[in-house]
Amino acid sequence: MVSEMFYPKFINLDIEVNNEQQLFDLVGTEVIESKFANSGYISGLKERELVYPTGLQFAELSIALPHVDSKYILRPFIYVARNKVDIKVRQMGDGRDMKTKNFLFLGLKDSTKQPKLLANIISSLQNSEFVNSFLSTNEETEMLKLLQETFNKNE
Repeated sequence: MVSEMFYPKFINLDIEVNNEQQLFDLVGTEVIESKFANSGYISGLKERELVYPTGLQFAELSIALPHVDSKYILRPFIYVARNKVDIKVRQMGDGRDMKTKNFLFLGLKDSTKQPKLLANIISSLQNSEFVNSFLSTNEETEMLKLLQETFNKNE
C-alpha cells in the first residue's frame, strides 16, 4: 500500500540546498542512516538521474520523482522533500531543463510495483484539489495526513 510508505521522519518541507546533488546527499544520508537504503543509494540516485531524469511539469506544479534500482532499498519508503528555492532538474522523457522545489523520493523494494505507484502519484498530481493542498501545506504532520488520505483513496 502506497500510503504505508510515508513516514513522519521522511517529510522535510524546509530544506535549503543549492542543487540536486546536495539534495541527493541530504536525503540519501537520512535514508541510509535510518536503515531504509544501503550505502550505494546516493551514488545510485545520481547515476540513475543522469540517464533517466525524473522531473515532471504539470499545469499547477513542477515536481521530481527520483528513484533508484531496488537493490539499494532495504525498506520501502517515499521521502517528501521541499526546498526553499527552485533547483534545476531535468524532465522525464525529453531531458530538458526545468526547475522545482518539490520532490518525492521513491524507495521501492519490489520494482514490479513501480508502474502502478507512478500511475497513482501522477493521477494525484493531476488533481487540482490535491495539488492546491500539497502546495499550501507547510507543516510535516499535515502533509503526512494529506498524503496518506489521498493515497488510501486511490488504492
